[in-house]
Amino acid sequence: MTAPVAGGAVLLHGFAGSPSSMHPFAGALAPHVGRVAVPVLRGHDTRWSDLRAVSWRDWCDDAHTAVDDVAGAGPVAVVGLSMGGALALRLAATHPAVSHVVLVNPSITMKNPLLPLLPVLRHVVPSIANERPQVRDPSARYAGYRRIPLAAVQQMTRLWADVRPRLPAVTQPVRVFRSLADGPAGLRSVEVIRRGVRSADLVEVPLARSGHVATLDYDAELIFAHTTAFLTGRPAPPVGT
Repeated sequence: MTAPVAGGAVLLHGFAGSPSSMHPFAGALAPHVGRVAVPVLRGHDTRWSDLRAVSWRDWCDDAHTAVDDVAGAGPVAVVGLSMGGALALRLAATHPAVSHVVLVNPSITMKNPLLPLLPVLRHVVPSIANERPQVRDPSARYAGYRRIPLAAVQQMTRLWADVRPRLPAVTQPVRVFRSLADGPAGLRSVEVIRRGVRSADLVEVPLARSGHVATLDYDAELIFAHTTAFLTGRPAPPVGT
């Protein structure tokens, strides 16, 4: 059985998203861990144009600072949604306080022939629409940018390129929640992670009812319950209950 977390948890939101996507998750974990932090990654939760001037290293610094702040209370679980999952894995590989890793639809790679052209495209097409539905539950309130600067997309690809070679340094217990609605793209990132990390305890939990931002969707309570069990050393509830 995985040893429980005594310290706290840092929850990292996704690219072009906001901390609001992690607030219900943080509320569910708060009674079970010492401290909970949900940092704002630079360029987020303001205006989409603010992403243009941000580096991937800024996001890493923001995440690292949040773990430093929580680590005084003891071991820290890092929880990442989408791009936040890449940051969580980087922290697991580099920060000695990280004891557990929780990934929700982690994003660490993408198969797109236009990605190598981003250094040029970003000057021709400065931004693109971000209109893909992220949540299936119509009652959910998801706050994300409606446009994305291609300069920021390029920064995200640089983050991925930095994290992938670090995966063998990840030895902590890992839980991965993957929305089936993400299809081959979501599966590709999970397979890269599964092949790369050296965790003896890695469990994937499929999410049948949610979109990409599953922390606000129909499977949110399942994610919260499984993560709480993971961090406290209790038996996990059956999937589908």
